Amino acid sequence: MRRSTRNARGGFTLVEVMIAIGVMTVGSLGILSMHQAVTRANRDAREMNAALAITETWIERVERDGLLWTAQGFNTTELQGTDYLKEIAGVADETAWFKPIPTGAGEYASFDFFGNDTPNSSDTKFCVNLKLGWLRQGSSVRVDVRTYWLREGHMIGTPAHGKWVAASAFRSADCIAATADGWDLGEAPNVHVIFASTAVTWLRRDTP
Repeated sequence: MRRSTRNARGGFTLVEVMIAIGVMTVGSLGILSMHQAVTRANRDAREMNAALAITETWIERVERDGLLWTAQGFNTTELQGTDYLKEIAGVADETAWFKPIPTGAGEYASFDFFGNDTPNSSDTKFCVNLKLGWLRQGSSVRVDVRTYWLREGHMIGTPAHGKWVAASAFRSADCIAATADGWDLGEAPNVHVIFASTAVTWLRRDTP
């Protein structure tokens, strides 16, 4: 009996199968690349949000510190008695960047992946430095806050880059400002930084 034309042409040829596999592979790679891009974007957004929250926290801390500055002057006892503003006592113009040393319980200049204060260098993801400058000598101070963090994972560049900062070097630096200055923040491809400023004036307390 002669086989029908329909049965003779049933199924797919090897060439058709290979073409189909090729199309599926290209499509899968596109989806995978898109997924990786979305993952990186979400990670970057989360890190930026955490850095902004940390910066705002430190602005609040220095403004709170300003409540202790209750006597106008360039180098008063009250200014020297603050936690952070004391760094500008007796300074003619402005300070260099420095790592603040909080006295409050549970407060640090280093923060973990989730944006929580941490004293452990091994957990440090974000660092905070301050710089103070007189707006009006003896009366008001400009406080600059910089928050910087190590961007880990896939990114443009390699560890061979001249400004590349190793993760171990970042954590062992303990948020020291001089070391961060040596990294040339803004040029290091895997260290991001944001800046914010506020103004603090001495608090007049009139005796009753």
